[in-house]
Amino acid sequence: MKKKKKRNWLLNIILVIAILCFLGSGGYLLKYYWDNWQAQKNIAALEDMILPDDSVQAQTGEDGELESGGSDRQTATNRYARLLEKNPDFIGWIQIPDTPISYPVMYTPQDPEFYLHRNFEREYEYSGLPFVDGNCSLDPRSTNVIIYGHNMKSDTMFSHLLDYRDEDFYKEHPYITFNTIYGDGQYEIVSVILARALYEDEDGFRYYGMIDPASQEEFDEYMENIHSLELYDTGVDAEYGDQLLTLSTCEYSQENGRLAIIAKKI
Repeated sequence: MKKKKKRNWLLNIILVIAILCFLGSGGYLLKYYWDNWQAQKNIAALEDMILPDDSVQAQTGEDGELESGGSDRQTATNRYARLLEKNPDFIGWIQIPDTPISYPVMYTPQDPEFYLHRNFEREYEYSGLPFVDGNCSLDPRSTNVIIYGHNMKSDTMFSHLLDYRDEDFYKEHPYITFNTIYGDGQYEIVSVILARALYEDEDGFRYYGMIDPASQEEFDEYMENIHSLELYDTGVDAEYGDQLLTLSTCEYSQENGRLAIIAKKI
């Protein structure tokens, strides 16, 4: 009887621990998805702050120039005036038409990964925001502008970049829009690659290592390495002098795996 009571007591403890673990895991998952839902809601509110074209047109005049003699840069600045007022780290908006990818892009070269786990209010948020590589420049523009974003299990941020592993998906979504405070940009996808983020002392090709090539030879060598990693042939290539855009996110088929999309401005 004593052994039976002891066994029942142990079983009850195990049961209580299991229930607590279940409730804890459920609570964590509930909070995770709630936080991501709230983050997406906040992103939608930010997108609503972008001035519509007709409002920007009223400020720039019918010919697209400011009546006081401005430029496309001023037109872009007008469009994003409310976002810039809210956070001057905002640099542009990334969008892939007909996909969930539509996000503000941040730029803090003095602290490149500041928005890795921060929202537009500069508060902690695990999903963070897409951000530009600190070695890149938008004014003047680097040859290759690299934007990083999380691959979230909640299907937010850059998680849908992994859809490009399917060639048919690429064929349906071959263009990327990246409009910045300096002007608009439409990009055509050149390559979709699987690669790795290498350790500092590790030899190998770094797809994120070419920002401003010193020569055509350096650019051509870079593109040759990119094509060697691509998942399929898009039939599109980039030439020396093209402006590139690289989108990068985590991919878990290998250690430190990354999926990157390289596109050129058109």
